[in-house]
Amino acid sequence: LTLNLLTLMGLAMGFGLIVDNSIVVLENIHRRWQGGERVEEAAEAGAREVALPILASTATTLIVFVPFVYLQGELRVFYVPLAMVVALTLIASLFVAFTFIPSLSARFLASGANVQTGAHDAGASRPFYVRFYADIVSFTIRFPWVAMTATAIVFGGSYYLFDRYVSTWAMWGGYGGQDTYISVQIELPRGSNLERTDQLMQYFEERVAEIPEVERYTANVQQTYGSMRITFPEEIENTQIPVVIKEQMMAYSHTFTGAEVRVYGYGPSFYGGGGSAPNYGIKVLGYNYERVRDIAEGLGSRLERLSRVVDVDTNASGGYFVRDKAWEFTATVDRERLARYELTVQDLIGRLNAAVGGSAGIGFLKLGGEEVQYQVKLEDNLDMDILDLTETLIDTPTGHRIRLGEVLAITERDVLARIRRENQQYERTVAYEFRGPTRLGDLIHENVIESSEVPPGYTVEKSDQGYSINEEEREQIWMVLAIALLLVYMVTAALFESLLQPFCVILTVPMALIGVYLIFFYTEASFTREAYVGVIMMFGIVVNNAILLVDHINGIRRRDPEKPLEEAILTGTLERVRPILMTTATTVLGLMPLVLFGDTAGTNIWDALALVLIGGLLSSTIFVLTITPAAYHVLERRRPGHRRAATPSEPVPVPLR
Repeated sequence: LTLNLLTLMGLAMGFGLIVDNSIVVLENIHRRWQGGERVEEAAEAGAREVALPILASTATTLIVFVPFVYLQGELRVFYVPLAMVVALTLIASLFVAFTFIPSLSARFLASGANVQTGAHDAGASRPFYVRFYADIVSFTIRFPWVAMTATAIVFGGSYYLFDRYVSTWAMWGGYGGQDTYISVQIELPRGSNLERTDQLMQYFEERVAEIPEVERYTANVQQTYGSMRITFPEEIENTQIPVVIKEQMMAYSHTFTGAEVRVYGYGPSFYGGGGSAPNYGIKVLGYNYERVRDIAEGLGSRLERLSRVVDVDTNASGGYFVRDKAWEFTATVDRERLARYELTVQDLIGRLNAAVGGSAGIGFLKLGGEEVQYQVKLEDNLDMDILDLTETLIDTPTGHRIRLGEVLAITERDVLARIRRENQQYERTVAYEFRGPTRLGDLIHENVIESSEVPPGYTVEKSDQGYSINEEEREQIWMVLAIALLLVYMVTAALFESLLQPFCVILTVPMALIGVYLIFFYTEASFTREAYVGVIMMFGIVVNNAILLVDHINGIRRRDPEKPLEEAILTGTLERVRPILMTTATTVLGLMPLVLFGDTAGTNIWDALALVLIGGLLSSTIFVLTITPAAYHVLERRRPGHRRAATPSEPVPVPLR
């Protein structure tokens, strides 16, 4: 691997993860030392006690990367190096946690032993927040179904907000946090000079300079191509003002002739309620070119009747965000008016050809004994202005002179710029712009396709071009998600030597998804392809706290088989609060720079990954410390061999440390 953006960001993402193992070891050593053990014994026993859960939690984090080898194409290029970097740093952190940390902590604790004077005496009172948290856990243990039902309701509510308001399956970082800007592109025919291109761009610059809401505009002009980027102040980026300005630019672009002008809008102002032309495409396939065209035009007519749909193009063969247009001029003859002037259509066509192509005759000239044809015409005879053509005077048989515009109408119509075939079928794409939320646009887009009726042998489907993820990549991601979840279950089942206790750990995944759903809803970010990859990584990370908690409760029950189940759960939970909170805090704080200080133009991919992990970790930590003890109690209380408390309603005894 090379040091590049992907591997360096993998290191940045792992900053919080690689210290987690050391935190757990150090905290356990410190807790045993505070309990009265000698420094050397605390260091050795403290590291040995958490060895198995640390190995298991690290294994779950690593094992979710194993399915990455099944990724293909672009997904493999992006995420296999990222997975390798995170995996290698986590393996290195294990060696540090079980060698460097115990030896160094023993030395430092020994040097400070003279100040450890029994601050944790058995009679010392517990802080208020500890008593409050103990009461919450005691309640969830006594009424586990109430707690888990409330969690299920929260999960359903968060998913409803996510499903209704968050756009999914977009490619590359979504539009949350992206700048709002307008792009104007001018393209002239091949052979045009730089001065002409620059002149047209200056017209746009003069028009933009008159708009006070514009913060900055920059232009780039080449031989036959020019582009301009128009940006806005931050306070109006999420308003409808950029959308209105884009409409003004589009209207102004229609005044240009001889050049192709495209105006696009990007950013939250457009994707959250505006649009960008075109942002949706429907592909029509069939073996008859004319029938494919008719189906495409029928789709276009249906779309134009929708109030939120504008700028429908039935010839957008280039797909999303591409205007692959061509056009031709047609002359429609008014036969009734032509008859009044005693002209035939053939006479009119002859005069029209003479006006367009010139009436100069062909002469002959001998050069070196060879006869060569020649014709003399004025300069620029190949260029014809439509207005000048309609004003051209022609003679009638009656001796009158009339304008061509009186007997014919010249109009412009779009034609297919190129012919595309897929599996020997003609392909035609209907592109359009949807004005409104992306979620609503996706729903209407799917409904239009599903309700389209076409003859046998013809198909109407989504265009796979643009910024949406294709079906093959979706299947890859779903497969990796399923395999990752199965592998996590297998690792935890081996650790606990149980088929039931791993469900306490797996339950962490839906609890983490609550935070993922809510953080994307409140940040108005798009749940992109990178977010789905982040969910895969999250599977292996959020279960670590639950593994640490369940393993410690099991250890307490093994050491004291006579201890009631409720008391063992509460004791284990209280003793694992501090390392769980510390590891979550370090991981979340390690991910925050990716969201807060990243450059928007280049790190949206990391924004999605970081948002998933931050939301999932925060949510899972809250529920692991409250709901996981209740789930453990439900699964274990019906197993033989455990002691129940005298009465479920009695307060559960709380250990001091």
